[in-house]
Amino acid sequence: MKIQILGTVNGLQNEGMRNVATHLAKSLGKDSTVYYSGLKSPFAILRNSCRADATLVFARANKLVYWLTRLVTVLCKNTWLVCVQEPMPEFLDCSRRTPLRCHYFYISAPDMKNLTPREGYRAVPLSVGIDTVKFSPVSAERQAELKKTYGFAPEKPLVVHVGHASPGRGLEDFLSLDGAKYQRMVVLSGMFEDEGVTGRLEAAGVQIHRGYLPNVEQIFQMADVYLFPTRSNEFVISIPLSVMEALSCGTPAVGYESLTGLGEIPCDSGSIRRIQDAGELNGAVAALVSRKGSVSLLKDGKSWDEAADLVRQELRSVGK
Repeated sequence: MKIQILGTVNGLQNEGMRNVATHLAKSLGKDSTVYYSGLKSPFAILRNSCRADATLVFARANKLVYWLTRLVTVLCKNTWLVCVQEPMPEFLDCSRRTPLRCHYFYISAPDMKNLTPREGYRAVPLSVGIDTVKFSPVSAERQAELKKTYGFAPEKPLVVHVGHASPGRGLEDFLSLDGAKYQRMVVLSGMFEDEGVTGRLEAAGVQIHRGYLPNVEQIFQMADVYLFPTRSNEFVISIPLSVMEALSCGTPAVGYESLTGLGEIPCDSGSIRRIQDAGELNGAVAALVSRKGSVSLLKDGKSWDEAADLVRQELRSVGK
């Protein structure tokens, strides 16, 4: 089978959509020919749409993506738009006027509540995968070694976040954490950085690492608690992958009630503490420190190959 991956895939997993696209493309490429087309590469899109048996569009569903997908469906009848966030209002407006001749994959059911596929097309749930071999728990001794390697005191609890410093991500919450009780670290992808935010964090003693870390699992393994401070679904994919990775490493997480996707992550009871405001943060972290252990807190985590199997089956069913 020949599959076009339309989106940003560069081998790095430093952003949610890109993470999903990169892993699925790699798995699909094990038994299919995969063509890559960048969102800003019109000639590649036209060429690959004509020769592909199926196209997967990995991009936030906005007005531009609506028209781009509409063009692709003229050339490739087996086209799927992968929704990892709720479609934007302008996409929904266009879709209501003229529904796209495409199918949809979605990772969270609420993302499809305002979007009805065209008659004859369908929306299919997509599992978010995780590499449970890479993101695996370590012993207390190994955790202490990792803390020393990264310059932290082994005996003092460490709270971390891995992601972006863009406006809306909520990293200012690290300023609310008691620096006398907790060591604090933020790993930034190098994308969307708000220097005002990072400057304030560094001035308060929060350790900042800039740039993609190939061994990012070590950050989750050495942490005692993972903080996901984003309050709005607008600024994150619907199922936060970094929270799943932390849980898989045996690290409990704190997040906000307003982030609906946290409630959809299959995990041990109490391993995600959801709060209403930053005033509850120190208490939530204190309650979770003892949950850190050498066993995974994630339940029923599917591999990326398993997630890709579902995609492959759906692509082939339409292609028949």
